[in-house]
Amino acid sequence: MGKKRNDSGELLGKALKRRQALGGIGAIVAAAPLACSSEDGADPGTTGTGGAPTGGVAPTGGAKPTGGSSFGGSLGNPTGGAPTGGTTPTGGSTQMTGSGGTTGGSPATGGAPANNGGGGTAAGAPGKGGSGGVSGGASGGTPAGGGSGGGGSGALVPPAWEDVPMCTASKTDGAGQGPFFIHEGEKSTDMSMIRQDIRGQYNPDAEKGIEMHLHLRILSSKSTDCNGTPVKDAEIYIWHTDAQGYYSGFGMPGDQKPDQPYAGVPGQNDLDNDDRFCRGVQITGEDGVVSFRSYYPGWYNGRDLHIHFVALKKGSMSRGRMMYSGAEHLFTTQFYFDPAFTDMIHKSAEPYLRRTKIMAYEGAIKGDENGNSGLRAKASLQNNIVIAQMQILLDPKV
Repeated sequence: MGKKRNDSGELLGKALKRRQALGGIGAIVAAAPLACSSEDGADPGTTGTGGAPTGGVAPTGGAKPTGGSSFGGSLGNPTGGAPTGGTTPTGGSTQMTGSGGTTGGSPATGGAPANNGGGGTAAGAPGKGGSGGVSGGASGGTPAGGGSGGGGSGALVPPAWEDVPMCTASKTDGAGQGPFFIHEGEKSTDMSMIRQDIRGQYNPDAEKGIEMHLHLRILSSKSTDCNGTPVKDAEIYIWHTDAQGYYSGFGMPGDQKPDQPYAGVPGQNDLDNDDRFCRGVQITGEDGVVSFRSYYPGWYNGRDLHIHFVALKKGSMSRGRMMYSGAEHLFTTQFYFDPAFTDMIHKSAEPYLRRTKIMAYEGAIKGDENGNSGLRAKASLQNNIVIAQMQILLDPKV
């Protein structure tokens, strides 16, 4: 395959040095404030112009730290990064609501610091541009390649959580971790996955799909109060297929055939490429919230449409191609979407639309596999962007 480009047209695939960023990155996550709740029908807002990067220029700093083989370094406080533009959503209407719907408008992101600004230039030192990034991260720069996409639109701000209740411990999923998890420390040749903007795709010539802003709030099962106790300093990994049904990182070109029943190729040990689209990691702050900018998932034949979720303690180490449990592992599950909402999205745009003609499509959007978690994200379409929220109550206790 030729060199790929991100959504800003920049060449991807720059090899970055081994990183030590996760150990101290949680301290800057809380910089992204929660949005206030608003009236039904509030406008989701648009990207403001004040203070936000406009060119999507790839940062020159923020290479992976050079020292060590684990996440021992710390990340200093970012310079600048206070939002100066954008406004609170004030008007408009929600177009469609699925699985409970979003009653408040989606966040205005104008003037907020660019995501993916966090990574360090030396062991534990922050770069101004940076390859990594967290919610409300450091100033300047867009992702440094490797299928992340992104054009400097500012850190995402989650809507209010009042209508996303979670009073019982979240269930694990019968499919478990699945074969395609990649830890941030597992490879030294790939880009950092510590970033908010994870947009990208397997086939650069295909349509990108519908943008999705995914907000996750992690709560502790120690609390007896619904929505009571956020979990701080948890590494939250998510990954899912791109809009065409492809996972990043696994197999050689042509190995993945999402239209055909999955037969085990590529498998868990086939970590054959450094693409990292539609997968990332963020660290929870005081509010327990992480956010990701991606595309609404596609599906592959053999599984229902889903998003993977793994929570680890801050500073976790890679275990290679193993299933994570015990020690620094906190929780693993998968979550789904309301079938009617997915059907609406997939029949509204390419590349989803042409795959709705495949016989397996109707079953793949139901989210009713035996032993599944039963978790469905609250989702709505606002200004042609999917706004999705999910609260996870950790079990076992942390």
